[in-house]
Amino acid sequence: MPPDVLIIADDLTGALDSSVAFAGPGRSVLVARKPDAIPALLRQSPNVLAVNTASRECGAEEAARRVAAALAHLPLADIPIIMKKVDSRLKGNIAAEMGALQATLGTRRIIAAPAIPTMGRRVTGGMLSGDGIAAPIDVASRIGVSAAIPETESDRDMDSLVRSAGSGALWVGARGLAFALARAAGHPEPQPFRLAPPLMIVNGSRDPITVAQVERLRALTPVHEAPDGAVPAIAETELPLVVSICDGGGGLSGEAAGARFCDGVSRLLHALRPRSLLVAGGESCNGILDRLDIRSLQVTAELRPGLPVSHAAAPWGNLQLVTKSGGFGTPSLLAEIFGEAESGEDEEDMR
Repeated sequence: MPPDVLIIADDLTGALDSSVAFAGPGRSVLVARKPDAIPALLRQSPNVLAVNTASRECGAEEAARRVAAALAHLPLADIPIIMKKVDSRLKGNIAAEMGALQATLGTRRIIAAPAIPTMGRRVTGGMLSGDGIAAPIDVASRIGVSAAIPETESDRDMDSLVRSAGSGALWVGARGLAFALARAAGHPEPQPFRLAPPLMIVNGSRDPITVAQVERLRALTPVHEAPDGAVPAIAETELPLVVSICDGGGGLSGEAAGARFCDGVSRLLHALRPRSLLVAGGESCNGILDRLDIRSLQVTAELRPGLPVSHAAAPWGNLQLVTKSGGFGTPSLLAEIFGEAESGEDEEDMR
């Protein structure tokens, strides 16, 4: 059976953050970290399939090629709901990717609704504006293909749009649209969730928002710094543990520092075998999962709005994975999560 919903995302955090809208008891929500994982996941007959094309940071031509390669694995004509997940500030190669989608899907109507009303981001007069957006963004120019761009200032607007659109549209949007599509299908929003201890927190982001969150953690637990990605040899290491990348002044490129960081974190994970892992930064998460040979994720819940929880088959057993984008959350977010995880009772059933 083909999935009821297909989500094509240009990064892993986006694939997880949108597909979690459909998660819940009795529903299978699977994420392919790379397109070559799609055939195996389709054989599991998921209700929802999200695909990460990892195409936000590459060139436009390569982004279009990656999207086309992903679509080649999919029974598109048999999938009722198809959504192109885009960055909520319309960053990346959206026009090139939409061109590839249009070339494959033909005359399917395109409806662009990138608003996230719960984050104060709305679309009026074809312009995306609101919290975290320095200047209004022209949606049509970023989409790059002919599309309807409705007014969406509230969740009520999003719900009305989805109800009135009927079937057969190619949806373009972010978290706000995914949750509206899920509500229209009768799926309740994910319930509150508690992580199973012991927890390991890994920060591979240098975004000021996450840096401030890591600073708050220092009041609760030591933070082991990885200058230029070099994870230190930590004597008598035990969980819980926090590891954070930082600038070491060595002039190492971001790519090289990130690779070194993922190598070091992977070694720690194999040694410590945490039951729960929170990773801040999408590229770091991808690199770590590569090294653990985790090709797909099962999305099960949401720890906080914007922090999806997935189950992964790690080399040492079942792992609860929480992903957080670098620019997301209040200064106290990581401290709150750390405190809750460590005060919780050990759970035999990791749900």
